[in-house]
Amino acid sequence: MQDNNQNINSQDPNTNLGTENASPDRYDTDINNKNSNSNNNNNASNSQNAISNNAFVEINEIRKKKQRLIYWTIGSVILILIIGITIIYFTEFYKPNKSKLITLTMWGIRQPGSVYTPVIKEYEKLNPNVKIVYQQVPSTYYESSLFNKLSSGVNEPDIVSVGNTYIPIYQKFLSPAPASVITKLQFQNLFYSTAVSDFTSGNNVYALPSNYDGLALFYNKTEFQKAGLTAPSSNINTFISQIPKLVVKNSAGNVTQAAIDIGTNTSNINNSYNILTYLMFLNKTKMISGNAVTFANGQNGQEALNIYNKIAQEDQWGATFPNSISAFAGGSVAMVFEPSWEVQNILKLNPNLNLGIVMPPQIPGNTVNLSLYFGRAVTKYSKNPTAAWKFIRYLDSRNVLLQLYNSEIQNGEVLGEVFPRVDMASLASKYKYMSPFVQMAPSSKTWAMGDYRKTANIFENVINGKITLKEAQSKIYSMLIQITNGNYSVPPNE
Repeated sequence: MQDNNQNINSQDPNTNLGTENASPDRYDTDINNKNSNSNNNNNASNSQNAISNNAFVEINEIRKKKQRLIYWTIGSVILILIIGITIIYFTEFYKPNKSKLITLTMWGIRQPGSVYTPVIKEYEKLNPNVKIVYQQVPSTYYESSLFNKLSSGVNEPDIVSVGNTYIPIYQKFLSPAPASVITKLQFQNLFYSTAVSDFTSGNNVYALPSNYDGLALFYNKTEFQKAGLTAPSSNINTFISQIPKLVVKNSAGNVTQAAIDIGTNTSNINNSYNILTYLMFLNKTKMISGNAVTFANGQNGQEALNIYNKIAQEDQWGATFPNSISAFAGGSVAMVFEPSWEVQNILKLNPNLNLGIVMPPQIPGNTVNLSLYFGRAVTKYSKNPTAAWKFIRYLDSRNVLLQLYNSEIQNGEVLGEVFPRVDMASLASKYKYMSPFVQMAPSSKTWAMGDYRKTANIFENVINGKITLKEAQSKIYSMLIQITNGNYSVPPNE
């Protein structure tokens, strides 16, 4: 029984519990310990989560800082690029630099560089991308030098001075003015009719006149007073009757003073060809018709030559006289036919000369004068023809023409270049010796004789009696045919 009870007791849960010293308090303690451990684990887990969250925030902040740095860097680079591009634009395109600088070379004849310097500097200030180089070329070899340059196709000079009769020779080498600079209608409104005839063809403008000039009559007022005359007559017939009164002879009967520079020996007469041409115009000689040279056709041309010879006979101009300018300044002749630029040379030789200038005598009802002047043109070889034309147009503006004139006077000129613009005619009375030339301008003309110097030489041979007027006509026609065909070359030293 006992054993049974013992077995039973041994199987009693309480006994087992007892054996294991288990009790409700310890059980609770274990539970609490487990809970405590669980809480500790949770706290540790929470701490780890908190650390993880803080690290994430820090990482995000670092990332944001890096992103901001990247953005700032990119923005700075873009800003630098924009500034750089802006600087390059203003340096390379807006402001001129050496690669964009336009250099224009201009040839002149009469005026030295000192006259043009102030105008050129002012233009370069207004146009900082343009540089003007001016070169004065002596008249003795200007034409041949220019023709050789143009014939060789050299791109300098850009701007050239062209005599009003030389356009037929140079036209194939010239670049006509763009309509944006000047149109033919504008040209007609600005300049005298002789310039329209001389410098335009069709609707093209090939040159702008740099001045006006023509063949005027210079006279010595003192010698006229001695002869009981006040001035040369404006009527050609009365004028011819004055000639004998102005011839002075010595006791031996030799002529010491001629009346005018008209004679059959042209070696010492500056303008014998121009004088004969003026007389032909006066006698209504048709110099040229279409492609034909016609001055020897009919009687008008021959009659003009007869008038020249009649005056020469009355005048008794001597072959031993000095040339026209020296003879007039020195008192060997009372009158000479000259253009305006000779005023300076005459008064330089004789500052005390009592000089008078008038329009040459006319036939009533037929006022006509001979024009002798220059224009500025642009060669077709210029790399910047529009820029060159803009500068030429600038030089022909009213203010610049006045500025150039003042520079000429400051440079020692007595009479500067006569204004080529019609709207400046009223200013002539303000300047000594200018009025007679402006008075001549509206009635002035010339003719397309080609090479001026060669034609002058042919006419001189007519005056000297070496060839007839018909032969002269044939020679000039042959020259014009060569020019038209492009086979003509300006002779050396022209």
